[in-house]
Amino acid sequence: MTFESNTGLGTRNHYGPRSAREGIEGSIKTEGSLQELTLKFTGDNINDDVFSSNLSVLPAGARVHDVAFAVSEVFVLGGTTPTINIGTDGSEATNGISLAEAQGEAAGVYYGDQQNQETGVGINGTWAAELAADTQVSIALGGTTPTVTAAGYCTVTIRYFRIQQ
Repeated sequence: MTFESNTGLGTRNHYGPRSAREGIEGSIKTEGSLQELTLKFTGDNINDDVFSSNLSVLPAGARVHDVAFAVSEVFVLGGTTPTINIGTDGSEATNGISLAEAQGEAAGVYYGDQQNQETGVGINGTWAAELAADTQVSIALGGTTPTVTAAGYCTVTIRYFRIQQ
């Protein structure tokens, strides 16, 4: 792994050549209360755990409204009932939202929201309520012995309300 985060300062170093498809992350700042956090990732990014930076943070007081997954290049997932989980770093499967194997392995746009209205995929755990503290967002595999190849490309947009600035 070419990424390293052992400085204790919340920063990461990169050693070696960089690929053109590293994970991309960022927030859209708006004047209103509805804001967005966007993550773009590949199968390699999931395996390398590249989303452990200070950029992919939902702020304290945020309430996740909905999540859109745009799978533009299909993933190759292995294991028993594998999922791609987007959520709180370290507890993505229980605090966040999951992309099912069938969705990850088919190009398209998939939605999840508080009421499970779009696809039956709901936001769960601490993400279903107002966040008490700044929350680091990460991506991890779920299921029994899940695997993913380098293939796949997905853009995830997390829309959230933040009344208190």
